[in-house]
Amino acid sequence: MTVNAWLKARAVELGAALCTSAILIGGLAVGVPFLLERIPEVFLYSFCCVSAVLLRAAIDLAVRASMLAVLSIRPAPRAVGLEPSSA
Repeated sequence: MTVNAWLKARAVELGAALCTSAILIGGLAVGVPFLLERIPEVFLYSFCCVSAVLLRAAIDLAVRASMLAVLSIRPAPRAVGLEPSSA
């Protein structure tokens, strides 16, 4: 996956999480009855929604960086094996 594709995918996820949070908090501002009954849960869910996307991106970057580091390590050269001569 290219860097641009990865960034676009994370941007879509973050946009969806922010949109969900905005709708929930906007519902509180408007006064939606079933949201007003659960104000702490709405804020907690909004926070967790955005945090989960950011945490997933950080974990994904860490895994990709460690894989890149592992793949960039060159294996030690093998010892030259001696073969018996035909003489």
